[in-house]
Amino acid sequence: MRFKLTSIAGALLFVLAIVIANSTRVAAQEGEVTVIDEVVAQVNDDVITLSMLKRETKERVDALKQERKMTDQQAREEVAKHQAELIATLINERLLLQKGKELDLASEIEAEVNSRMLSIAREQESTRLKNSKRQCDKVASIRLLCSRRCVRK
Repeated sequence: MRFKLTSIAGALLFVLAIVIANSTRVAAQEGEVTVIDEVVAQVNDDVITLSMLKRETKERVDALKQERKMTDQQAREEVAKHQAELIATLINERLLLQKGKELDLASEIEAEVNSRMLSIAREQESTRLKNSKRQCDKVASIRLLCSRRCVRK
């Protein structure tokens, strides 16, 4: 009986030790500071974060791979060489956006962008219509040739 009691007490102490160890681990995790994003630059009341920089870097790498047919490593190295310029560009973009808001140019800029987009859409539609007409003309000439051949036979 005494052996069972000692075994049960030992088991309870073991379980208690595990619970205490896990609770201190959880408490340490709750007290730890987790960095979600880092500030790379502050532009007046705005910031440029590390995630913004990484996104822009990825876009530039993808563009170099597509346009210049570079490997991933070559494109990353090229972008890394110009990282300071990339950050300066992001800062300048933020400054321009802030100045535009300050001068209340947002509605004018939006109207200009919408006008340009409409113009581009019209140009593309015109090109599509011309291409469609050419296709129809080709089909009509093929039909005409086929019908002439059928009449000759």
